[in-house]
Amino acid sequence: MSGEVVGWWLLQMAWAGFCYWAMFSLFGLYRRSILFPAKNVRHIRSLGYYLIVNGAIDNQLQATLHDLDFSTNSVFIGLLIIFVSWIMDECRKIQEEQELTV
Repeated sequence: MSGEVVGWWLLQMAWAGFCYWAMFSLFGLYRRSILFPAKNVRHIRSLGYYLIVNGAIDNQLQATLHDLDFSTNSVFIGLLIIFVSWIMDECRKIQEEQELTV
């Protein structure tokens, strides 16, 4: 393997470690029945960004290996997850308003 391939692969593995940390933190909050805080929204949004960046890294790695099988599925799924995080953020805001209403 060339050094460029190893570099892209190491970047992809480091990025996957970030994803695992975000998922571990998110499921830890869910375990404690904390559903709509801003931290959950950030974790979900970061998972969407992970998929988008991982898709770009994967496409670059495939281009380096001359295996031109580009896929945009992870980009679309990442955008969908970011959209879901936006919906959850709106739900969080509504829940905070409900708690403050007398």
